[in-house]
Amino acid sequence: MWQERFYVQKAWFGLIIFWSFVRIGTAELYFAKYGINIWAFALIEIVSSPILARSSSRMVVALKYHEIRQSILWGGLTMVSFSAPDVYLLTAGRGLPWVAYGIVLLLMTVAGTASVIKLKQKVSLQASLNRVHD
Repeated sequence: MWQERFYVQKAWFGLIIFWSFVRIGTAELYFAKYGINIWAFALIEIVSSPILARSSSRMVVALKYHEIRQSILWGGLTMVSFSAPDVYLLTAGRGLPWVAYGIVLLLMTVAGTASVIKLKQKVSLQASLNRVHD
């Protein structure tokens, strides 16, 4: 089981790093003309991506084993590392079309809401299990 978890975490890490390079390429293609320093964005993306990969996988493990406090800690770190590059895009861009703000904010809101809902479900489940065992 430990080896399976290790391989899943490695695959997740690889996917997030791959996605970060896709995001950097997309930012270069679509956002550089709006004053985004692509090197600053790339640095933020490259620094935050491994943190995102590690914290999100730790959050999932904590949720799986009903470790609510750990899942909140790792979830918060996941949220910060997930949103850092997008916050840079939104604050550094000059003259971005409103649709760009809308899309980035919508993606951040949907991902954040889904995480909160999942966390609330786990907290409710944990509370139910605690009542049964008491």
